[in-house]
This record gives sequence, structure tokens and C-alpha cells, in this order.
Amino acid sequence: MRDAIGNEDDSRRPTIVANPPDDAQFGALIAAFLMSGGGRAEDLEAALRAEYPEAVVRPRALAGERFEVWYVYRDGHWVRSGGNAAP
Repeated sequence: MRDAIGNEDDSRRPTIVANPPDDAQFGALIAAFLMSGGGRAEDLEAALRAEYPEAVVRPRALAGERFEVWYVYRDGHWVRSGGNAAP
């Protein structure tokens, strides 16, 4: 199974919902972080902010959920797909 950015599912990695989903550079930075073994949402946010100062990572916290989902917003909030890549 693949996650939202196309990585092979790994029970140690969160499922990533990246916004916008069509920013390849943003997705590549997220994937590189996960592949390097990064495991905390705060660390991903800090890593992304070097290139995308408005980036925000929000772990989803639903009671009883057996897997992690992180919402990763390039611009700090939801934006429509197809927009110009930040910064």
C-alpha cells in the first residue's frame, strides 16, 4: 500500500497528506525526511521551514486510530492545487 505522497507503506512511518499535493519539490522534501528516519512531526516542520517558512505539520489525533496521519501544509493552511509553488 502507498501513502498519500507515493511511498511504500511502512508501519513506522506516518501517512502524509501533503497540501498542495502537486508541488513535487515539497513532496520530495517530505519523502527525503521520512526516508532519512525522521519520526517526529515537529522535526519535519522544522526541516521544511528551511525552504518553506510557512510550512505546518499537524498530526491527526483520532481516538483509537492505529496509524499516524500527518497533514503537511506548505503555506501554513490548505491551498488549491495548481497554484504557484512557494516560496
